[in-house]
Amino acid sequence: MDLGISGRVAVVAGASQGIGREIALGLAREGVDVLAVARSAERLTTLAGEVTALGRRCHVAAVDVSDRTATRIALDAGAAVLGEPTILVLAVAAVYRPEKLQFVDAGRTDELLAVDLRSQVELCQWALPHMMQARWGRIVGVGSLAARTGVAGGALYAAAKAGLEGLMRGLAVDYGRRGITANVVAPSLARTERLVARIAGDPDHEQKLERATASRRIPEPREIADVVTFLCSERAGAITGAVVDATAGAHLNNLW
Repeated sequence: MDLGISGRVAVVAGASQGIGREIALGLAREGVDVLAVARSAERLTTLAGEVTALGRRCHVAAVDVSDRTATRIALDAGAAVLGEPTILVLAVAAVYRPEKLQFVDAGRTDELLAVDLRSQVELCQWALPHMMQARWGRIVGVGSLAARTGVAGGALYAAAKAGLEGLMRGLAVDYGRRGITANVVAPSLARTERLVARIAGDPDHEQKLERATASRRIPEPREIADVVTFLCSERAGAITGAVVDATAGAHLNNLW
């Protein structure tokens, strides 16, 4: 299927690893040039080589998205090189640490909300004028099933992800007539480097996570990325304001 986005430019925030990295590569395979944003310059350099090997251009911006000034400068520089971006993927996330809310200090609260919600708002504010100029745009946020189910020790994380869902719905209403769609893809877990490290040497824990899905397996990052890539496409124009669960059935709470 031709997704109709070859030649477009995408900003992928959180592109250096995990699901974000697979999204950047998935878009490149569809002929999209990538402005890759993340903190790790080393990982971004590796990604840029992979995108280039796929025949597309990649400009890297090694910044902390919670630094609004540095992020805007880096994005402006990338757009000057690659051209006007009309695709924005929000895959950034603060490192998740299970903590009950009464024990979360103000610094951690500010850190998590700055990365998981405020930066998403600011990235949209930067990208929207480019999309409005083109009268076409795709915004996809990588959310979490936790936004609707909650997660032990993750009240603040769940609140931020619920905020992302609300943000995308609001953008869908406000900008739909300009040809811009806004959606969320909500995984539960994916077999990222972080998860693999967490379950290493603990087959019982891994099996418990697998049993929480209807498919009895943990999805690969690329499977999540494929859903995001489709929502970024011309073919997905009728989908907006949606939350698409990509959980291997974990959202069904099917624990039989």
